[in-house]
Amino acid sequence: MDKLTISRRAKSACEILEDATLAARFPFDNVATLVDFGPNSISTSASSYSILSSGHSLQAIKFNGSNSYFQASGFTQFSINNQPFSISLWIQPESRSGTLVHISTLSTGLGLWCLSLIGFASNGTLVAQIYNGTTVLSVMASTLIPLSSSFWTHIVQTWSSTNGLRLYIDNVLVASLPSATTFSASGITPNYMTLASSLLGSGSCLAGAINATSPFTGGIDDFKIYSRELSATDVCTLYIS
Repeated sequence: MDKLTISRRAKSACEILEDATLAARFPFDNVATLVDFGPNSISTSASSYSILSSGHSLQAIKFNGSNSYFQASGFTQFSINNQPFSISLWIQPESRSGTLVHISTLSTGLGLWCLSLIGFASNGTLVAQIYNGTTVLSVMASTLIPLSSSFWTHIVQTWSSTNGLRLYIDNVLVASLPSATTFSASGITPNYMTLASSLLGSGSCLAGAINATSPFTGGIDDFKIYSRELSATDVCTLYIS
């Protein structure tokens, strides 16, 4: 038994669902920039980052170039085949290039299983993808994310064996692949999730449609990982909150 808590009030259905399926949450606020505010107290590390005083919500983390990254480790759901997941984050890109979210079995970004999950294609469009054991399956947005120092964009990737791969931008389902009903996981733990870089995995891991050779530069805020597929209603709630 672990993480037993007793509440003095009845929790709402929304709170219970979040408690059960939120794997990690990183608000990147200044006082505790790298702390996991989810239920699992996930270990983190980062390099060459700064703090944006005006994030989407309070502060945000800023990635400045080739040596910048944030990394969290754990994520059991990515070790088991066909486990649903969702990833939510706000971004403020300075350029439309690089990896946003990379996952690997080694902290170097490499390993027997490593994959760029969200990032930008060579033409600057946003991509979300999974690996089905044979090939990388990708979906791509049809419009470009704006570049602005005052504008934040909300991104959500979801996957389940029921609905396949989905990509939401600012509360709109912009791309989906219902036939992507198989997700081939790493088979081991821990798994390392890295923001803004593929680290040494650039050019060596499964990149798919993402141009993983260049780093992401810009801001990221309120990064969340769920062990379930978020519904359209859930995505809306995250967007307006």
